[in-house]
Amino acid sequence: MRILTYNTRGSVGMDNVRSTSRIVQVVRQLTPDVVCFQEIHRRMIQSGREDQPALLADGLGRPFRFQSNLSIGMGKYGIGIAYRGELQSSQEIYLPSKTEPRGALKVCLRDVAGFSRLTVFCTHWGLDPEERSHQAIALAEGVRAAGGPVIVCGDFNEDAEGEGVRSLLDLTGLKDADAALNRPTFIADNPTARIDFVMHSGDLVARNVEVIRTLASDHLPLLVDFEPA
Repeated sequence: MRILTYNTRGSVGMDNVRSTSRIVQVVRQLTPDVVCFQEIHRRMIQSGREDQPALLADGLGRPFRFQSNLSIGMGKYGIGIAYRGELQSSQEIYLPSKTEPRGALKVCLRDVAGFSRLTVFCTHWGLDPEERSHQAIALAEGVRAAGGPVIVCGDFNEDAEGEGVRSLLDLTGLKDADAALNRPTFIADNPTARIDFVMHSGDLVARNVEVIRTLASDHLPLLVDFEPA
């Protein structure tokens, strides 16, 4: 089973060109079963009112669940999950936030790449360390309540030593898929910070972990192949 997490910055690349079709091209060539996206726009003025969830769903040829965490006029900004398999249920979790609202999107899937069941969380944490610590506690509650196997993906806005990330791992028992190599994912043209993570429950084993080099966003996608433990 192949999982991808990708903060697309509303489809703006390092060349300052906004291209959702370029994001689709990057993702398609990696053939993931589930993709967790952050910074997705729907009908926002600065992105030409394009419906990025619809464009991503169409371009990838699969269902797409979108969670709006921020509204600006008629526009929406948030996170999303594109997936294979059968959607059993989904839940929008709103995390404690000081300024910009943040959240986590949960999907429960069946029959994904040989897995009879799978729960995936996609999240995008805030910019304030104290805020992230509270968000970690709230997300951990949802993760602990989910049946395994579980995967948590997203842009956490802090590195592996951050209090929020360490708290989430400690409270849930999740494993950090790229802990051994600790490779940076931001900023895309000269990555120095690892703030994008794929975490997983102990009944999964990460057999392959790749940081994908592309300038289609300011973040690098993180790709993980899983098999049962």
